[in-house]
Amino acid sequence: MGRLATASLLVVPLLAACGGGSGGSSGTVLKVWDYSAEQSDFHKKAAEEFHRQHPDITVQWQSIAQDEYKRTLPLAFQSRQGPDVFYWSDNGPLAMSQLLGQKWIQPLNGGASLPANFTKRWPEGSFVDGVNRIDGKTYGFPLSESTYWGPGYMFLNKKVFEQAGLDTAKPPTTWSELKSACATIKEKTKAYCIAAPTKDVDLQRTFYALAAGEYTVNDWFFDYKKGTFSLAEPQAQKVFAFIQELKKDGYLAPGNNDKNFTRQQFATGQAGITMDGTWLPSVFKTLGLGSSDYSVAAHPVPDSGSQGALWSQPDGNKYWVSAQSKQSKAAWTFLNWMTEPDGYFAKEYLKEGFGTLAFADNAKYVKDPAMRQIMRIADKPGYRVKLPLPVTKCPDLVKSTAYVKAIGERPTWEYEAMAGALSGDRSLKPEAERIVAQRQKTLKDQLKKEAAQGLKVSLDCFTFPDWSYTADHKAAK
Repeated sequence: MGRLATASLLVVPLLAACGGGSGGSSGTVLKVWDYSAEQSDFHKKAAEEFHRQHPDITVQWQSIAQDEYKRTLPLAFQSRQGPDVFYWSDNGPLAMSQLLGQKWIQPLNGGASLPANFTKRWPEGSFVDGVNRIDGKTYGFPLSESTYWGPGYMFLNKKVFEQAGLDTAKPPTTWSELKSACATIKEKTKAYCIAAPTKDVDLQRTFYALAAGEYTVNDWFFDYKKGTFSLAEPQAQKVFAFIQELKKDGYLAPGNNDKNFTRQQFATGQAGITMDGTWLPSVFKTLGLGSSDYSVAAHPVPDSGSQGALWSQPDGNKYWVSAQSKQSKAAWTFLNWMTEPDGYFAKEYLKEGFGTLAFADNAKYVKDPAMRQIMRIADKPGYRVKLPLPVTKCPDLVKSTAYVKAIGERPTWEYEAMAGALSGDRSLKPEAERIVAQRQKTLKDQLKKEAAQGLKVSLDCFTFPDWSYTADHKAAK
């Protein structure tokens, strides 16, 4: 995080201009930070409702743009101006061990045992040693569930499809059908076929949706079946080659665009298709695009049939109590209130279509037609499968930094390589092989070093050769 070490005095004035609170600051003031800027109005109302029920606690909830948040939060901790509760989801199941290593978090409820009426809000298996619990203390809880939530959906603009003489009720289901639909859109409309972001990590939205039909990976291009970083694997190369075909045929909107630009292209009818995640309906709402203006479909699969799936893993642990906070009691009161299954936060969050929650009845409260369509898609067996969880195989991995170090070397390297190969119309393989070799070397070397220091870790912890890409992994008892 050395590159983030700029003047920390910028932190407070920057955040003062963002988000909202619950009015006056009498009694305890609890600072909550996240980067869900589109939820700012909802957060303000939630903070006001919490204050009404708990007048001795005032919540100041700040929501800013994601890129700015990722720069600001480390600076805040560095200057000891951090929040009491903050949002952090990087590194999925490894988030807790990463944040503990950085001394950013403290356990929920001051480290005391959590009451049964709290833990019972979640499905069995939601609290896992090494993921959100360690040494008898619980540090996190799943906010979003892992069946519906995530990337891998295809959104279809009804106006563009109608102009092309296509029916969104009959979406393309294979790669060939996708190209055929694109040919028709290109021929009969003025719109681009696919709004696909290619800038930096935003390229993942298209890659993940198409890769899910080929094999199953996590969001760091790691293949747990083979125990290797996977960008150089034949499946990944096949997916990228298909994206290159789409561009060569003129089916991708031109330019090196980010996710925000492509979402606007879709929302304004400049493109017929975009691929993204569960969060998109709430984003479209802020862009003036209602659920009746588009349809949601499953991602298309190779013509030979699906050989993989989207991943599911216990990575919904997103709100954490800061290690610097002196308001742990108030933080626990707030998080306990926030996660009431039939409480204000759950009902309004789901009603507004912001996503799906792990502790609430989504089917009962989700009203948005697009969100309900997403739920129907993901409810089909095999659309998402549970990934192996290395820390359950090797508990000492919670003390390991090997994987975090391996992915921490040029964190956007895979996307840089894909964006470069796409814009330069060249093979991805040479650079992919360099990336995999470097990441794999770091992982192996660090695991070997940690094993020599007494940790029971090895590359075998990350390798599950008997697992099928199309089925939930079931840990050995």
